[in-house]
Amino acid sequence: MDLLKEMVSLGMGVIVLTREKAEKAVNELVKQGKLKRKEGKDLIEELIKKGSKEAKGLESGFSKMLSSALSKLDIASKKDIRRLENEIEKIKSRKR
Repeated sequence: MDLLKEMVSLGMGVIVLTREKAEKAVNELVKQGKLKRKEGKDLIEELIKKGSKEAKGLESGFSKMLSSALSKLDIASKKDIRRLENEIEKIKSRKR
């Protein structure tokens, strides 16, 4: 799951860079008179919302992909390990 967190962090970093680039591009359009400042601000916010939505979709996709890969590898989950630990403790307590 650390890999997933790293990927999400990377995605968020890309969003930050994208925001900076979007702001720079929109500010240039405002300077050139092709956009009004209010329109530029609205455009930046719209782009950020779309980017954020895309990042959430990527996170969900990565999570599903990782879960599928782990399932195919037949690796025990934390839940499986906890269940087995509890069973071992029950067996140990019966023997005492």
